[in-house]
Amino acid sequence: MSVDNLRERVTALAGRRCTPALLCVTGASGVGKTATLDALRAKLGGRVPTLLFDSLGVPSEAEMVEGWESGRGWQKAMTWHWVQTAKNVYRTHPLVVIEGSFDPQYAIAACTANRVSFAVVLLHTDDHVRRERLTKRGQPDLATDEMCNWAQYLHESTQQLGGHVVDASGDVTSVVDSLCAHALPLLGDVPAVDVPKPRRN
Repeated sequence: MSVDNLRERVTALAGRRCTPALLCVTGASGVGKTATLDALRAKLGGRVPTLLFDSLGVPSEAEMVEGWESGRGWQKAMTWHWVQTAKNVYRTHPLVVIEGSFDPQYAIAACTANRVSFAVVLLHTDDHVRRERLTKRGQPDLATDEMCNWAQYLHESTQQLGGHVVDASGDVTSVVDSLCAHALPLLGDVPAVDVPKPRRN
């Protein structure tokens, strides 16, 4: 299983100085990002830091316009923020996951500019699956035509930009293994150097 191979590889590289590779996981609301990332963390035993895109809070539309000129401007700024955070904070972790509902082009631009290895993975389901999941978790207000259009845009954009699309409608274990399969090649590019031990006087 890819998840076992990834866990072994991450464990072997942990604690060494490196620029972490980034697994950028995006998807529309309701595709199962949270459940998938929870399962991924459990499978990897907490060895891979996960940065949640919305953990700083999501401003109102008016605040996004005031501070970043538009919602897209805020999304771009936050994508760059998390890529730079991953690179600068997790210097002894070979792999970091960034999760959110962001435009793939922003992740690609930020990772490229910061010179980190990366893969963009879209979790995708049919609209009816997302609507059912949103209703089940008490957020039917997010099951809108606008969200369907966003999901379709993410799907088309990810394919056009060379990212990976993972069908998230099935068993979460299979989805996690697919994520790990896309993360594994990144670790072959991680130049690991032993962190020097502090000198004793």
